Amino acid sequence: MKISFKKKIILGYIFNLIVILALGLIYWNHILPEMPLFWDWISLTLIALSLVFLTVIYFIIQVQLKAKNKAEIDSLENRKLLQSIIDNTTNAISVKKINGEYLLINKQYETIYKLKEGEIKGKTDHDFLPKETADRYRSTDLEAVKLEKEIKVEEVLEQSDGLHTYLAVKFPLFDALNRVFAVGTIATDITERINSQKLLVAGNTFFNLSRDMLIISSKDTFLKVNPATTKILGYTEQELLGKPFLSFVYAKDMDSTLQEVAKLQSGIITTNFENRFVCKDGALKWLSWTTYPDLETGLLYAVARNVTIKKEYEESLKGADTFFNMSVDILVVASKNEFIKINPSLSKVLGYSDLELKSKPFTNYIFPEDLATTEKAVEELLKGTPLVDFENRWVCKDGDIKWLSWTATSDASTGILYAIARDITEQLKLEEVEQAALNDLYENEQKLNLILENISDGVIVANSDKKVILANNTANEMFGTDDDTKIPANFSEHFELYFPDGKTIFPNQKLPVERALAGESTDDVDVIIWNPKLLQKKRVLLSGRPILDKQNQVIAAVITIKDITKYRKLEEELKRTELKYRNLIGFRKEDNTKETDEKSGDKATDKAP
Repeated sequence: MKISFKKKIILGYIFNLIVILALGLIYWNHILPEMPLFWDWISLTLIALSLVFLTVIYFIIQVQLKAKNKAEIDSLENRKLLQSIIDNTTNAISVKKINGEYLLINKQYETIYKLKEGEIKGKTDHDFLPKETADRYRSTDLEAVKLEKEIKVEEVLEQSDGLHTYLAVKFPLFDALNRVFAVGTIATDITERINSQKLLVAGNTFFNLSRDMLIISSKDTFLKVNPATTKILGYTEQELLGKPFLSFVYAKDMDSTLQEVAKLQSGIITTNFENRFVCKDGALKWLSWTTYPDLETGLLYAVARNVTIKKEYEESLKGADTFFNMSVDILVVASKNEFIKINPSLSKVLGYSDLELKSKPFTNYIFPEDLATTEKAVEELLKGTPLVDFENRWVCKDGDIKWLSWTATSDASTGILYAIARDITEQLKLEEVEQAALNDLYENEQKLNLILENISDGVIVANSDKKVILANNTANEMFGTDDDTKIPANFSEHFELYFPDGKTIFPNQKLPVERALAGESTDDVDVIIWNPKLLQKKRVLLSGRPILDKQNQVIAAVITIKDITKYRKLEEELKRTELKYRNLIGFRKEDNTKETDEKSGDKATDKAP
């Protein structure tokens, strides 16, 4: 039977007490017959003191035992408290000897390594971990011992749900002599934090790379914007952050935007809300918003897409559809033989309703004699050959025949035909009438040319712009050209013009062409024309007549040029002959002198330029 230390002390006290009492009693009986001596009393006194000291020592030991027991109880309680604390923390905690043997681990450590404290105490990492991992742990433990201060390292451990990363704080433990006797480790699982950081980095990457505008704002202020926002709006990040986003909203969209903001403040998610923002350069951009409100923080998380091109495209489609329906020309979208979409102009021209035209193949409305050429043109069109100014006839609802001129193209991927047509029925009739008129005009022109060419006088016709549009051979010879258009209506551009005296310059504004274009008719204007290139002089009579339209407006002028040079020379010869014979028959000297002066005047005329 095992006796406790406390009982041993009690038994030892009782035993020693009995021995001392027995020794004192024996000694007392030994000295009773005689008178006790001084030394006897001293001996008895010592025995009594021994008894007192034994009792004192007994009680001192009892007090020390109680104190020790209390200290052990407190130590146990503290150990339990410490163990309870470390067991209830989410961190993995361990204490190892310098040689690597485990002294202490907590519940979290047991959970991670799937081992109980009793199974791991006294063992090292090499007993239950892969060698590479155990070597790495041992190396960091020794580094903490060597540096004699805490260190922080990241340790990766393979667990059942994958790799986990721990931030381990390793620190040396010192004994009373300030010597390192163990290494403590507190490991925190930072896997989620690292993953969150990775997600945050990935999120920031997407935030910065997104082509859409990504914005975080308070109720009315920009807090964070991505580069796409600055690129689309043209403002710098500094110009946007901290500014009310409503200050960038186009004034006409302010009311609708305020209504959406009010919805967001009540927790309603905004989806595909469109408004216009004013860019830095003053341009307007259409933005389509999807916004998520966080009522707890009051933040708004918004994604905006630039839909300006889409809106412009929609507007252009509306405009195109409006023009499609308003166009005077016939606009058609068709398949190989059926109408898909037609504008009102086709119904107006042919007399059929939209429904009637779409309910049958369009070949049913083509004039039978033009059907084969039309089908061939459609086949070529479907092969990718554009159709330009193709003409065929269509049968109207009232039986009338209309000529249509088509310009068309096709979409090779869909086989859809896009065509524009004009009703040229009246135009063809007018062309027939015009052709007949042109034929008559040509015939009359030939007759006129025949007449002009048989006139000995020169004839030119000038339009209101003073351009010669017609001249006969006599006029061409006079101006030295075969091209009518090279004859100037203003004679002074080709000749020097003088009055009959040969000295006075004839003014341009008095020429018949100028007067005829002004509406005045002239007859036989006597003019001397001098050709400086040929050094040739002619005396001509110019006459002019204006040509009027139905409104009596001058549209052209007809000028006749009659060369009277020979006639004037004949007159001069006759005068000289007459003078000669007069002298022979005895005319007076005065008359002779007068004739001589006239002759001198004629000679001066002959010497004119």
